Amino acid sequence: MKNLQHRVLLSYLLLLSCMVAAAQDNTHLKSKKVQPDSVKKSQDAPGKNKGGRVSSLFADSAKLTSSDYQEHIENTYMVLNNIENKGELGLQINTITMKLKDADSILFVLKDNVLNNSGALNLRNLQVFRTLIQNIQTDLKEHRTILDSTDNKLTALKGSLKVLRNDTVLRQLIRDSVIRKQFAAQLKDLRGVWLSSTGTLKKSLGIINRLQTHTSSSMITTVQLLDKVNNLLTTSSIRIFGKEYNYLWEKDTISLTANARSSFGKAYQGEKKALNYYFKDTGNKRLFLLLIGTLFFVWIYRNIRILKKRNAVESVSQMNFIYLPSGYIVSAFVVMFTIAPLFDLHAPSTYIESMQFFLMIILTVICWKKWPRELFRYWIVMVVLYLCFSFTHHLSDPGFWQRFLLILLNVFSFIFGLLFLSKMRQHLHLKGFLRFVIILHNVMNVLAVIFNIWGRVSLAQILGNTAIFSFMQAIGLAVFSQICVEAILLQIVASRVKRGHTGAFEYEHVLKSFRRLILFLVVVLWLIVFTTNLNIYTSLLGGLTDFLKASRSIGNASFTIGGILLFFFIIWVAHLLQRYVGYFLGDTDTEEDINDKGQRSRLLVTKLILLCLGYLLAVAASGVPVDKITIVIGALGVGIGLGLQNIVNNFVSGIVLIFDRPLQIGDVVEIGDRAGKVREIGLRSSTLLTSEGAEVIIPNGDILSQKIVNWTLSNSQRRIEMDIAVGGSTDMEVVSSAIKKAILVSKYVYQSREPQILFIKVNDDGFDVKAFFWISDMSKSGEAKSEILLFLHEKLNAENMVIKPEKKEIYVFLNEKPDSKDTDTK
Repeated sequence: MKNLQHRVLLSYLLLLSCMVAAAQDNTHLKSKKVQPDSVKKSQDAPGKNKGGRVSSLFADSAKLTSSDYQEHIENTYMVLNNIENKGELGLQINTITMKLKDADSILFVLKDNVLNNSGALNLRNLQVFRTLIQNIQTDLKEHRTILDSTDNKLTALKGSLKVLRNDTVLRQLIRDSVIRKQFAAQLKDLRGVWLSSTGTLKKSLGIINRLQTHTSSSMITTVQLLDKVNNLLTTSSIRIFGKEYNYLWEKDTISLTANARSSFGKAYQGEKKALNYYFKDTGNKRLFLLLIGTLFFVWIYRNIRILKKRNAVESVSQMNFIYLPSGYIVSAFVVMFTIAPLFDLHAPSTYIESMQFFLMIILTVICWKKWPRELFRYWIVMVVLYLCFSFTHHLSDPGFWQRFLLILLNVFSFIFGLLFLSKMRQHLHLKGFLRFVIILHNVMNVLAVIFNIWGRVSLAQILGNTAIFSFMQAIGLAVFSQICVEAILLQIVASRVKRGHTGAFEYEHVLKSFRRLILFLVVVLWLIVFTTNLNIYTSLLGGLTDFLKASRSIGNASFTIGGILLFFFIIWVAHLLQRYVGYFLGDTDTEEDINDKGQRSRLLVTKLILLCLGYLLAVAASGVPVDKITIVIGALGVGIGLGLQNIVNNFVSGIVLIFDRPLQIGDVVEIGDRAGKVREIGLRSSTLLTSEGAEVIIPNGDILSQKIVNWTLSNSQRRIEMDIAVGGSTDMEVVSSAIKKAILVSKYVYQSREPQILFIKVNDDGFDVKAFFWISDMSKSGEAKSEILLFLHEKLNAENMVIKPEKKEIYVFLNEKPDSKDTDTK
């Protein structure tokens, strides 16, 4: 026992000594990783120390070998290369440099006009300047974000260089002449890389610092100019309602000096340069707009090609198409120029007018081909008036004759607006919308004449221009809406033709739903153009944005009005698409579509995906935090468990039916006491179509809770049983063979399975038999029985046999209550 205690004690002491030695070695390694050359030489000299092998066994492991130095040089080289590569400024910084130069040139022009030429600036000039300054501010904020991010990245690389400078291994390598001589070539390359990387990093940091300073200076300039422009806009808005000129019947006593005319010319040139900068700065938006127009063209062209390939163009001609399919090229341009305002909500009025001018050219081409001559002549007159009103923007000092010309333009616009209204009812769409716009157009022209006579010339110009521009935009929107409707209908027809369906179908209810969405888009686009020409768009958009984005709270839950409206709008669009997506894929709920199980199943999954994506997108776009939704759902858990349990049960059951697939669309099933063909499987309920034509709606929860008899789950075959009383022969083989041959003649019978004949009773002159046979399509069981009965009568008569009249079963069978498994005889 004592020996055991001694051994344990010795083991403990030995372990303790080892731990102390290890701690000392670690301390030595940390404090002295690189030894002097003298120590290395003394350690490397063989045979100098007694017991050299033992000393070499416990030698300092921190000693660096040549391979260690080589590896360290390689790592340093890689770090320097990384610094040089990442320290170079890319295309993004070069683009910022160019944009800042362009911004400087335009800010110089704006500053000169706003500070030194403010008296010559009208409301239109100021609106353009303000929009442009706001766009420059947005660009500068983006530039500053990119520059700050790049500066942080370069600062991190600079820290990496600082770490390399403090590297003791490199210092020791440079001090040691022997080792330095050994790695002379590598050190020379390393020095070159060091100078290159540090030079690149230093240059990049200098450029970024200059650009940051430049951006800050430009931002300060834009803030000052925007304040000045806002003050001028306030003053100009008040001024246009005042008496700017004498009454029309009074003598004009105001005459502009040469300096004043030069100021107006300078303001015009400033506006022109500002617009040139805007078009150059926002070229990517027009490229995106061009992409949309191209996609629309490809979509229409593909559908037209499908119709031509299958010789089904005549089916389109019967649907009263106007602009498609013949004018699909100009239709793509109409779509592109019409939706242009949506892709640049902060565009200046001149940009909107330019897009409208291109739209007007395209509409003239369409009108020449599609409209009657009289309506086209009225349109040409309105185009001429549009161009005349466009030039009235540049009247610097309207005298009597200029003001009188403005009045004539207003009068002509009023007259031809009425004529156009009287003729467009039979040839244009959105008649209610167009009627409202044309009436508003006429009222504004009357007001423009009154204000012109009473000396409010600027206000008269604004009203006249807004009237004609909104009128032309409304005509374009009416054509745009019809093109969209025809494009949707063309997609439906092409999809049906592609699937081999060429029959007529009811489509008005589909177009009616999409017309609401298109009308909403039309109204939004018209309001943008209308308010832009009235010079109130920016103010209205800012006020509306602030109202919609203002945070509101109920209890602990916060929300915005805009988020709620966006949520419900996306949900509405998602339900609209999932409801009618089948029509885009060629499905129209006809009998032939229901029988296509694969297509209907894919359509069902597509609808489910659309709904799920719609709800997820609605939640994400509305800005409602997910954790708040979770809290609300948890709070409603009790209510869901009690009051909404049936709805939740049906919803979950619908998902189970979609993915577990105990039944599919087109299957003939029996659910409880109901039998029929599955017409639709929804998320809440499913629909059965009975043989009488009734549509039975069954909640999905009830379907899964009952026994389901699916006659067509794996195939559509069914065994049919018929009772027959045969007379005229007592030969069982002859009777059996005759019945089988009569059954196999029918096209409904499944030929791979031989009919079975069972003899039930022997009579004096014949037999009572049961005939069992399989048919290929169980939905045709009634037709199969009728046809086989006819063949039996003909075959047995040919063999001198008859179906005995006294046997009532065959006749009773056709009139009795049908078998519960045969849905088609109900």
